Amino acid sequence: MLFAAIFVVCFNDNLQQETGIVAILLIWSSNFTITLGFFSRGLSETEANITAVERASEMAVLPQESSKNTPDTVHLKSSWPTKGDLAFENVQLRYRPGLPLALKGLTFTAKSGQRVGIVGRTGAGKSTIAVALFRLAEIESGKIILDDCDLSTLGLADVRGRKNGMCIIPQDPVLFSGSLRECLDPFGVSTDEKIVEALQMVGVSHVKERGLPALSDHVDEGGLNFSVGERQLLCLARAILVKPKVLVLDEATANVDSDTDAFIQKMIRSHFKGTTLLTIAHRLNTIMDYDVILVMDKGTVGEIGSPKTLLQNSKGLFSSLVDSTGNEMATSLRGLV
Repeated sequence: MLFAAIFVVCFNDNLQQETGIVAILLIWSSNFTITLGFFSRGLSETEANITAVERASEMAVLPQESSKNTPDTVHLKSSWPTKGDLAFENVQLRYRPGLPLALKGLTFTAKSGQRVGIVGRTGAGKSTIAVALFRLAEIESGKIILDDCDLSTLGLADVRGRKNGMCIIPQDPVLFSGSLRECLDPFGVSTDEKIVEALQMVGVSHVKERGLPALSDHVDEGGLNFSVGERQLLCLARAILVKPKVLVLDEATANVDSDTDAFIQKMIRSHFKGTTLLTIAHRLNTIMDYDVILVMDKGTVGEIGSPKTLLQNSKGLFSSLVDSTGNEMATSLRGLV
């Protein structure tokens, strides 16, 4: 308004005859600020609303996973896998182009029924083994072979969802919304008696007391009406029903107390005999009696062997991990071997 008033005074020689135009100029000058406010508000609302379009566009160009179905050229037996022999052969994996390799030529073998504990420092590539095994990210080179079959040649349904195939119990337990029965047996392949038996094996107390009607109990989204320990036990019961040839525990007991951890480890030892077990360890005491310890170091095998053999090397990576727990705990861990 000040600029408009100065403009009128300095550049209008005949103010008496153009009073109306001057008044309109001053009024419009005062309203211009209000108009700018509405204009800025409209811009911000448009920018907020266009975010939905940006997200839809971004999702539309995301790389798609491989096919769900196995090609007809691959002759896969209906009984596969029968043993559970697992082999990583020079596997390299990066999470997306431009990032450094998370696995750098990883090579190791897990025989049928063997228990393999996977340990290492943060960022060593422990959880990436599970990512590569279940093809959450495709490997860049190398092979992952399960019972003489290259997993990269199969459809994702056979890699992840095959009965008696591979199963994982992650660090954050995954439960589906619905009834307890649907949560444990989403495809309806097990009988009620087997489901209740699996629940009683893992010690879910209210199911043990109430029996079959408990299968109709509601499970909230993510299992929020169960404690973290109960969620892990329910995931363990689901794995018992599947009876996998390869079971991966991705720090499955990291969020539970030591008593629940000990119970879960006991159940795994007693109910998964003959199953190839890969345990990404959070607590070293859970894997000290395993057949093989795989020590990851910067995406590759730092050390591999039995716990007793690895501890004989006082300067080895596994010995340093044990010693880093403190003198008292290290002595206790060495006593478990």
